[in-house]
Amino acid sequence: MKKILIITIVLFFATSCELTDVVENNPPNNLVPENVIQNENDAKALLNGVYTTITSRTSAFYYMYTELIPSTLIGSMSRVGFGTAAGQFATNTMTFDNTNVRDYWLIFYKVIDLSNNVITLTEAFPDSEFTGNNKSEIIGEAHFLRAMATFDALRYYGQFFDQNSSLGIVLRTEPSNFVNRSKARSTVAECYAQIISDLDKAIADAPDFSVSYRASKTSAKALKAKVLLFQGKYAEAAVLADEVINGGVTSLEADYESVFSKGLNSNEMILMAHRDENSDVDDNNRKRFYSGRAGTTWFSTLMETDPRKPFTFSGATVLKTNDADNFRPTYFLRLSEMYLIKAEALAMSGATLADASVPLNIVRNRAGIGDSPATTLDELKDDIFNEITRELAFENGSEWFAAIRLGKAMTLKPAITSSNQYILPIPEEEITGNGALTLADQNPGYESI
Repeated sequence: MKKILIITIVLFFATSCELTDVVENNPPNNLVPENVIQNENDAKALLNGVYTTITSRTSAFYYMYTELIPSTLIGSMSRVGFGTAAGQFATNTMTFDNTNVRDYWLIFYKVIDLSNNVITLTEAFPDSEFTGNNKSEIIGEAHFLRAMATFDALRYYGQFFDQNSSLGIVLRTEPSNFVNRSKARSTVAECYAQIISDLDKAIADAPDFSVSYRASKTSAKALKAKVLLFQGKYAEAAVLADEVINGGVTSLEADYESVFSKGLNSNEMILMAHRDENSDVDDNNRKRFYSGRAGTTWFSTLMETDPRKPFTFSGATVLKTNDADNFRPTYFLRLSEMYLIKAEALAMSGATLADASVPLNIVRNRAGIGDSPATTLDELKDDIFNEITRELAFENGSEWFAAIRLGKAMTLKPAITSSNQYILPIPEEEITGNGALTLADQNPGYESI
């Protein structure tokens, strides 16, 4: 059979990539190892395509919306964009036919489906065609990317905050086709189990850390620590975050400005998306439209006197992720977050005030604001939330999910009056196009909208 041409794309130097609904469209019948993967380079190209999807022009729903949507939901940004669909995030009144909600869902599942193809096709190709550990490393990276996208889909569309909930997401662990496209929602516990399983595979088989724009064993450990925190497995989260902190792979920069001004050379980046002067153009990176979006409510008040403000936003203009000097990267994981995960996990697991304060104070002192003045664990939890916001604002929804975990969301934003608003509705197209779902499978609060 004729070999399908795969164009090797330099990792994270994004090119145009058409957004398609992997659930609604059948893959080619000839998508099999003997004509998609002819050699090791083809497998690498297939993997590179997953990364490119995360950062490409038409996939702005991943690299950009993972900043805009959660920040707008909690108010650290004022809006996602223009139009009715985008405006619903600012008022926390999304409807099931919201086009942004649909596109956000689709990009997560596109990354999941592409990762599934990498895993399935690479596993089927003979070991003899790969050098060294490259086959297992490619598969390990793909497991990480599937875990990341599955975790993101769960955080936005499933009741991630309730381990006993039946309202997880649709788990997909094989390439989607007309046979398996109809699939029911899994429970939240089943979703977490799948995510952890994928991360354990990545910890075992992904490459060692070498550059911050590729998945590695270190990024898999870091993401697993985060997932464990969301699960409420605080002792395990603290231990794993500590492993990353003391792993000798990354280290905190001496000052906050250097974290971002150094770009790819920053010592504390664990996983980030990056472009160069050729790919950071109007047609490919829409972060240049972030002007005027920084929130002006509780967020600006919290940041008012903080030394990190000049590197986070100016007036209402987002600076951190709209960093033109470093081609407007996206930050997924960095070391300071591991310190804050450790602090939160210790505080939530009944550790002493002194012990839980140690990792928090390391981040605070790097920022130049001194030790936490908290005298109780409750006060310390408040300080942890504030520090997550000041340190990690606009980074992968950090302030939004911290507000949910630490019970701050409804206080900070009066538009949030129910936990139903912590997640988005399942898109209309998924319910009508997935034969295993009905209107009864819609998330609470969106059934009659």
